[in-house]
Amino acid sequence: MHHLPHPRAAVLTLLVVPFAVALAPASGLAAPTGPPAHGAGAPVLPRAGAAARIQPRSAAAAAAVAYLQVRAKSVLGAAQANALSTRCATRSPLARREAILAVGARRLANDLGHTTTSVSCRVTIGKVRISRATGAATVTAHVVSLDTWTDRQGRSDTEGEGLDHVLTLMRSGGRWLVAADAYTSDLTPRLLEAAGAPASAVRAAADRLETRVRRLPAATTPAAALAAAAPADRPPTAGTRLGYVAKLTFDRDAAKAYADRYALSYNPTCTSFSADCADFGSQVMSAGGYPQFGSTYGSGWWYDRHGTSSPGDDTFSHAWIAVANQRGAWNLRYTDVVSSIADVGKGDFIYYDWTGDGTWDHVAELVGANSAGQKIVDAHTTDHYHVYWKLGTAATRYLFARTRATFIV
Repeated sequence: MHHLPHPRAAVLTLLVVPFAVALAPASGLAAPTGPPAHGAGAPVLPRAGAAARIQPRSAAAAAAVAYLQVRAKSVLGAAQANALSTRCATRSPLARREAILAVGARRLANDLGHTTTSVSCRVTIGKVRISRATGAATVTAHVVSLDTWTDRQGRSDTEGEGLDHVLTLMRSGGRWLVAADAYTSDLTPRLLEAAGAPASAVRAAADRLETRVRRLPAATTPAAALAAAAPADRPPTAGTRLGYVAKLTFDRDAAKAYADRYALSYNPTCTSFSADCADFGSQVMSAGGYPQFGSTYGSGWWYDRHGTSSPGDDTFSHAWIAVANQRGAWNLRYTDVVSSIADVGKGDFIYYDWTGDGTWDHVAELVGANSAGQKIVDAHTTDHYHVYWKLGTAATRYLFARTRATFIV
């Protein structure tokens, strides 16, 4: 199970005319990092004669931002969900699809006793292209939304999501309208199920999640090729005789702090991947203090920065980035399988088999409980901050991995 390197700073390059919507960070949550602004100091102005080319792209970007903001607020209620249709192309099924997902989100929140009271949304626009053949605009964007909710006892909390979108817009009546919105969210199957969608639609959405996770990269992926070589300064393999015994204690607070800091952003000193959940879990385990081990791409669990802060030359083992391999490397060394969610907490891990077909597809990090006492996780791929742990459908299998309190080196 390999994943393509996918640094977000390279994927989302801001336009000359940026349309990023500011988001004030929630208390205790680092503001999500986006791509660097274009240049420094005064804005860069287009050259003479370029305005005709820039203006349609800017208008398309503005329309994309407006749509994504309305979409984020559709969880507030039916009125907000219905408002999405004004941003969508008339004959596109997009508005109906998003309205169904919003119904699912509200029903799941109600099941947890939550009422969403406010939504803040930051949209970072990436590339904007306009087809000369069709006139359609394609806009890439990264969206980070923070939802604040209150439960029936008046307790309040915040949870967040980060998601990449590829939007297709068409001009109609002098306006840009969204005709299609391509994204992959690991919550889609669960939202469809909660909204009462047909079982076939739920299964198809879950199948798409598994396809994304198991997609193989091109053979020329530089990091994968580099990782085949054993690093020169690998930490001692667990169990190696050192002439003394070291007893390490897993720092659950440090693991949680790292997960919270980078849940909705990515550590710029590390390689990130198109399916980043296992990589993020490995970073969290390492932040908790447990040592890496092994020496080749196919053995052990390790990541080597080669003494630099740039991830361009980093190497890693298969178990660092692949869910099933990671679970196998940690099991009975750093983690133990326990029977239920009641047996895990801050600093532990949950593995997900989306369709129940026997292959583990996803991993999330438990970071404790929300203000209502419900277990919550942070995760990557679909980026999650403090969301309820049960991400799957009725078909999903879960494995609960309790991190051992101590480890003898």
